Amino acid sequence: MDRSYDISFSSYEDLSINNSTRKGDISISEQLSGFARLRVSALTKAAEMSPLVKEVTIGPNSPIKKDEIKEPVTIIPEDKDEDNLIEDKLREDLRYTLIMKECENKLQESSEELFESLVENMITKRAEFITKFWTRQSEECNRRALQFKARKLQMLKELQENDNLSVLNRARQDEQNCQIINTQTIDNMNRILEEQNRATARFAAITDSHYKIWVCYSEITNIVKIEPLAKAICDKYTTVINTVMGNIDHIMEISKTGSVTDKDVKQAEVLVLNIENIKRKILESIDTIKREENLKKQKEEEEIIKKRDQEREAQELKAAQIAAAAEAEKTRLQQQPQKTQPVFYSAENYNYYENLKNYLEQYEAQYAQLLQDVNFKKFRFDCQKAVNTPVNALSSVSASHMRDKYDKLSKLLKGERVQVLDIYVTATQHPQGLFYCTALLAKKIVRQGDLLVSSNTEAAYPLAAVTAALWAQFPHLGKLVEANFHRYCPYLVPMFLPQKEGQSDKEFYMSRGYTYNDEGVVEKQDKFLKRMSGIFRLRCAIWIASMPKFMNTTNPHGLRFGWQWLASFLNLKPEPDISATLVHDFFIMCGSKFDKHYGKQFRKILELTSEQYLKVLENIDEGGPKTRLEVYLQTVLKSNVVPAPPATTQINW
Repeated sequence: MDRSYDISFSSYEDLSINNSTRKGDISISEQLSGFARLRVSALTKAAEMSPLVKEVTIGPNSPIKKDEIKEPVTIIPEDKDEDNLIEDKLREDLRYTLIMKECENKLQESSEELFESLVENMITKRAEFITKFWTRQSEECNRRALQFKARKLQMLKELQENDNLSVLNRARQDEQNCQIINTQTIDNMNRILEEQNRATARFAAITDSHYKIWVCYSEITNIVKIEPLAKAICDKYTTVINTVMGNIDHIMEISKTGSVTDKDVKQAEVLVLNIENIKRKILESIDTIKREENLKKQKEEEEIIKKRDQEREAQELKAAQIAAAAEAEKTRLQQQPQKTQPVFYSAENYNYYENLKNYLEQYEAQYAQLLQDVNFKKFRFDCQKAVNTPVNALSSVSASHMRDKYDKLSKLLKGERVQVLDIYVTATQHPQGLFYCTALLAKKIVRQGDLLVSSNTEAAYPLAAVTAALWAQFPHLGKLVEANFHRYCPYLVPMFLPQKEGQSDKEFYMSRGYTYNDEGVVEKQDKFLKRMSGIFRLRCAIWIASMPKFMNTTNPHGLRFGWQWLASFLNLKPEPDISATLVHDFFIMCGSKFDKHYGKQFRKILELTSEQYLKVLENIDEGGPKTRLEVYLQTVLKSNVVPAPPATTQINW
């Protein structure tokens, strides 16, 4: 048997020994031991019988059958033939030995074949067994892995659910391990932490009070710089203010050492209340003085208005007389028209225009440094937001809405702190901030006529009402608004500036109110007329605006200024398109209110416009504006009713 079979047999024998009891397998060692005993027994019997057997006993050459075999006969050889017998015996022994050897070889070959077959079967069974064994082991491992993963997930879930309980149990266990020491340590730490929290809260409260006091002090300082009347009023509170500032500085020094108490915190809060009361009293005193001055100015203005009304009545009477004379000479003027020099503007109106223009330029120079300072770019942006946000949001939705927008703009122009969306703006943060905000608001109001009123006439009324109220409160704002009206719409002066010698077409058109695009092309006539109409309608809305109930004053630029404009404009030489457009807009916006206020005098103006002004327009204008004006005048004179404007003008707020 070769070595590989021995090794396989040995391995399988070990496996059979280990698993014979549990699996019921037959031991290969037992089978081989039986073959060995059989072989030894056969050879032993053959050796015993070899001296007695003289011929073939088995196989096809055997002469004796199995059933004829008898007991062997003992033959006693003769003495004389003893050597021959020995020789024959040896020969017979050799022959039988060869026969036995041949039988043994055959038996060995058959045994080896049987053994090889058994070994192959055993190897096959062992391979199948090992395969099944490892399959079961793999399945068992997978099953155990899944069970382990499930137990792990369950443990994680239980740990997560019982995390607080575990922490509590560990804390209890730690407390049991160090009962007295840990308890005292925790108590001490809690006391220290509470004391630190109280100290931090006290320091924060004192810091907040210190900040409020300095902000209030800064506002008082700005009020003194801005308001001429504030210095005399603040002198009375100088001692108190210095005391407050000294006390808060002393408390801040104490707080740096960390030894402040609740008493110091309360003292700081009292100091804040004291300086805020001082500021409030200063502002109230200033407002009282201003109200008194306004009442005084109002009385003076009322006297001036009375004088102007008297002069106006005289002018109207004179105008009526001139109209009557003009009617009498109507035929002669038509037959023999006089050649007169064209009238572009009156000297008085042009001088007033020049004065406002110079005032606007000087006012803009007062904040030129702020515009150039790059460090205040955010401040300028915040000021623009503080102006644009309430103006853009203006509408006649409610009285409270109008009052809110007016209050925000009024506070901004006073230099007070104003909240706009998510920021707070104070114009006095820069010495030129108030000039910048005031000029910005004046320009924004006029630009709304171009951007908003030109496409939505109704938007003019709430803006005009707020503008008139701010005009009464801040006269310098009113002058800036009027100067901007003249800048963007020179026909409100009124004037038609002629083209000067050497003046380019672009300069001439820009002096008339036209604009140019980036490519140097002048705007089209229809767009120009729409823009001028929007600005002019806003100006008309200001003339007829009603003042709010909370202000005991009249419109600072009311009806009489609109009457002056109409009289001056009708005396100028008309221009195509623009003249008919503005006169038509004036009658639409102001006609109803002027008819109620001036009565017959206004009706005479309508008749003169229809009979004389239109005839002059017919020679120079055949467009739509002139036709619309003609239709309007014919309708009013025929029905004897002046229609109200297309949107409501009565805003009660």
